[in-house]
Amino acid sequence: MRRALGLILLLTASLVACGGDGDDGRGAVDETTSTTAPATTTTTAAPSTTAEPATTTTPAVAIALRGDGLGVVALGANPDAAIAAVTAELGAPTLDTGWEPSFSSYGTCPGEQIRAVEWDGLVLLHTDGETTYGAGEHLFSWRVTGAPPAVATAMGLGFGALAADAEELYPGQVETVPAEDPFPAFLEIQAEGGPITAYLGDAEEITNLEAGVACGE
Repeated sequence: MRRALGLILLLTASLVACGGDGDDGRGAVDETTSTTAPATTTTTAAPSTTAEPATTTTPAVAIALRGDGLGVVALGANPDAAIAAVTAELGAPTLDTGWEPSFSSYGTCPGEQIRAVEWDGLVLLHTDGETTYGAGEHLFSWRVTGAPPAVATAMGLGFGALAADAEELYPGQVETVPAEDPFPAFLEIQAEGGPITAYLGDAEEITNLEAGVACGE
């Protein structure tokens, strides 16, 4: 009997030892999906650094008065070529003296003979003598003695302008020579191509301009 009771107790202990909590060791895994939004790119247009080009208004003239000629023709040119060049811009001359003695209403000029050709207030003087611009027949001077057609310097200085205008258009390039009887006051202007002389009236307005070789009284 004691032996049977021992076997029962031993069997009971074995059953308890073999028992489990019913957990099969499997666990649930939560899968989490992470979504990242694509980065956005913002483009900012750079401000324009290109400035609008400055505009310079230059007076439109048919003939540009210069210290060395008239734009379309240079001092020293053959008379026929000089007259043709100006005629192409201003039309037929209003006066052509032909060749006459160099001592005339235009003053005492170089050479034996001169030829003056005018377009209203614009005068071209030609000589048959020798000057710093050439020898033989050639253009040696131009004058503006009144209100001509569209004639002015490249900067717009012409007949009727004031001494103050010359100073403004050619700063630091104008010398004023006071009047000395019998000569009026005048300006020596270092303009395009060389010096231009501008004579002044009582109100300091420009009454005459000239360039080239001057004729004496």
